[in-house]
This record gives sequence, C-alpha cells and structure tokens, in this order.
Amino acid sequence: MILLAGDFRQTLPVIPRSTPADELNACLKSSNLWKHVKVLHLSKNMRVELQNDQSGNIFSKQLIDIGNGKFPIDMLTGCINFLKVFVS
Repeated sequence: MILLAGDFRQTLPVIPRSTPADELNACLKSSNLWKHVKVLHLSKNMRVELQNDQSGNIFSKQLIDIGNGKFPIDMLTGCINFLKVFVS
C-alpha cells in the first residue's frame, strides 16, 4: 500500500525539453496503475477551520474553483481577477 497526498494539478512530472502534452501523458492519471488507485477527497480546510479565518475560507474556495475550471476568466486579458474581500 502506498499513500500519495497532494493536489495532482500541482504535481505534474518534470520532463526536460518536453511539451505540455508529454507531461500530461507521463502523469499518474495516464498510467495503467490509475485504475487501481482509490481517491479520497478532503472536504474541509482545517487551517481555515481552526483559525476561523473567513477571508482565508473565501480564498481557498476560489482556488478550488480555479482548479476545477469554474472561475471566470477576463476574456480581454485572459487573466483571473480576484475580488478583494474585506471581512471585519
């Protein structure tokens, strides 16, 4: 049994002089072993929860939305704009 932890969107393999397609083809999800992997998802950001940090909670949700492709992109610039949130 092996435990792998982390955000797989942030841990792509490094292949010198490769294309993005080469990196995606070399990742774990493209491996024949992937069908044997049991994926468990964490459901609560404990750092935000324990510190009761509302702005951190909003920011962490925005990061998840970006990773899932659900965050709006400015069509003119191609950039992602975070709204400033002030919590008192």
